[in-house]
Amino acid sequence: MFDQRFLKITVAVLLFHVGLLYLIQSGLGRKLTEAVIAPEIIARIIPMEPPQQPPAPEPPKPQPQTPPKQVKVVTPRPTPPKPQPTPEPVASLPPSPTAIEAPPAPPAPPAPAEPPSPPAPANTAPRAVGIGEIACSPPQVTYPSQSRRMGETGKAVVRLTTDESGRVVKTAVVTSSGSSRLDQAAVDAVQRMRCKPYLDNGRAVAVTAQQPINFELN
Repeated sequence: MFDQRFLKITVAVLLFHVGLLYLIQSGLGRKLTEAVIAPEIIARIIPMEPPQQPPAPEPPKPQPQTPPKQVKVVTPRPTPPKPQPTPEPVASLPPSPTAIEAPPAPPAPPAPAEPPSPPAPANTAPRAVGIGEIACSPPQVTYPSQSRRMGETGKAVVRLTTDESGRVVKTAVVTSSGSSRLDQAAVDAVQRMRCKPYLDNGRAVAVTAQQPINFELN
């Protein structure tokens, strides 16, 4: 036997579906659907008013012009020159016989004579000193290659003259080594030397000294 409750539920479900189909066919469902949809919103666009322009400023009122003051120019009248008095002529009187003549002025004394200038000092020869007194640098001698090949040796003595600054300004061979090549090498070495100024009472003077140079083959 079927359950009566199950049968009632089945009959109710069938009735619900039948009623729903009827409503759809009769258009009632469409009305319910349109009622559910929200109504359309109608908006109206209001045009914006243009911004109001500020009123134009009033032009400035013209100021009344004051006429310039007239200045009277007064021209000074020239003053007439005053009449100069005419000098009266003075009558020249004859010289008085008793007038005393003034004595003549004495002559000016002669200008003193300039003292005679001292005579120029005589050109004295430089003072001779020892080679050690002027502290010269040692001579850098270059041995001639030809003299070395020929075996030339000897001793040359060269006299040198220094000025106030100690520079060698003059050379001369005093004692020859026996070879002109060795003598010239000695002169060249002495000319390259550097010496200190010689002081005489605190004053630099030119002096002469002698520098010996030996040429030996080792």
